[in-house]
Amino acid sequence: MADKVQTKFMPGTANDGNGFPENYVNNIFVDINPTVDTNGDVDLNDLTTGKWAWLAGGINAVTPSANETTANDAYYDGGGFTETEVTGKQVQLAVSGNRKVGDPAQDFVAGKFWQFGNAVKTRVIWIENGVPVVAKATLTNVVPTGGAANAKQTFSFTIAFNGRPKIPEGQLKMTLTTEATIYSADVDSSVKPDGNNSVIKAIVADSVPGTNSGADNKQTTSNPAGQGTPTSHN
Repeated sequence: MADKVQTKFMPGTANDGNGFPENYVNNIFVDINPTVDTNGDVDLNDLTTGKWAWLAGGINAVTPSANETTANDAYYDGGGFTETEVTGKQVQLAVSGNRKVGDPAQDFVAGKFWQFGNAVKTRVIWIENGVPVVAKATLTNVVPTGGAANAKQTFSFTIAFNGRPKIPEGQLKMTLTTEATIYSADVDSSVKPDGNNSVIKAIVADSVPGTNSGADNKQTTSNPAGQGTPTSHN
């Protein structure tokens, strides 16, 4: 067997992320080995400690929702009409697809079906059109299997974000490890956003360091500070 991969993806076949991007350019990484303290808290300050499983295999739909809390009040200067104020949010990602046994992210979530409390808490990285968000999360409504006898098993659950999310202090880079679909996370604090952007887009590297897997690590001028966009995993 060759020491290095001898092929690469055909140039021009990756999504550039501009115009009307397809949903697969977004990425969800779940820490499948989280350290949860007795208060149910997880650390968002050090992402290097996570074992980040890419949630993608068997997944065909991800739907975000804000679940806003609102206050509706009528005041004397409103002429009899009511004003609405958004006083809070509870962001969730509804995930669904088909059960893929052996996929690290799916296996981790499916194992939470019988569990509750601190056991169903973890942390997630959600990269939406290149912009990374880091959050504490609870895994809810886990449906590990189901469906007709002659159909693929269904799979669904909800990622409920807990508390105020964070963004990396620098450029987040997710790098594929030697274990399939498991990534390491690192933040390059030397990379700063430019004057028009407060967030630096993340890089998702689909090659194991020291190898040549033919991954697409692109650079685009539309990216803040000229940094790389996530790869398309294709």
